[in-house]
Amino acid sequence: MSELMAKFSPGEFIALAAVVMGPLIAITAIIATQWRQVRITEMKIILKQQMLDKGMSPAEIEQVMSVGNAALASVGPTGNPEADRVALAQRMIDEGYEAADIELVLNAYNPGARPAAEKPLAKTSGA
Repeated sequence: MSELMAKFSPGEFIALAAVVMGPLIAITAIIATQWRQVRITEMKIILKQQMLDKGMSPAEIEQVMSVGNAALASVGPTGNPEADRVALAQRMIDEGYEAADIELVLNAYNPGARPAAEKPLAKTSGA
């Protein structure tokens, strides 16, 4: 190994390291992004299974998933789970959802929380 390193000047060695590290960093970023997408999909599948186990209808599950996705997309996750939960709850309050529905979505967002009332989501009038 030292013989191989002795063939390169310090500048050539730095250039070689840059050529090797650039694609390695790019490949790592691609793998990390794809892994994140796989984990998100796994969590959505687990959430849907939990809702099915509770006896929710497909229409109710679709409502919970669409409200959660729309609210998170419009709020924009910060990476701080507690701040994201607060922002999600505030957005749903602003949109006119009932407290039980907000609790249902927040419990779905945080599977460790206690179960919410099992009823379909309904917007309050006046929104």
